[in-house]
Amino acid sequence: MVVQATPGLIILPAIAMGILLGIYELYLLKGDEAFQGSHWLKHGLHIFPLLIVASLASFNITFFMSLVGSSLPAWLQSEILIRIVIGLLIAIKVYTASAVVPGAAGRGLHESLIHVLIIGVLVAASPYLWPLIEPIAPTWLGGKGGVSTKK
Repeated sequence: MVVQATPGLIILPAIAMGILLGIYELYLLKGDEAFQGSHWLKHGLHIFPLLIVASLASFNITFFMSLVGSSLPAWLQSEILIRIVIGLLIAIKVYTASAVVPGAAGRGLHESLIHVLIIGVLVAASPYLWPLIEPIAPTWLGGKGGVSTKK
């Protein structure tokens, strides 16, 4: 008997969005934190696994709600509320990670609040942003293959 994968789980698009958000976070990190050389890159690479996991959670809320939604309290049955909480948790994590950098007590060494909130909002909204990215994303990341160069 062949075991069939659950069709409700969305994995590749969530990984793609996590990678894209991680690249954007690195860009914001480089501008916000005054690091010398490649120190900002080493500090920023830790965010990729977290953003991928958060994107997986945000993309698959509907699937998990179909499994356990009826057993949850009424206030936890809102997909939007759960996405907002995921976004806020990511924003808190990103801000605290920038605050523990040695010498970060000075002004200008933390990530700016607006950049932290942008990352949180993008994680929460990633399932809604995927249809905009899907046409140009490669097929191995769940996209439609992008622009063809074949004539």
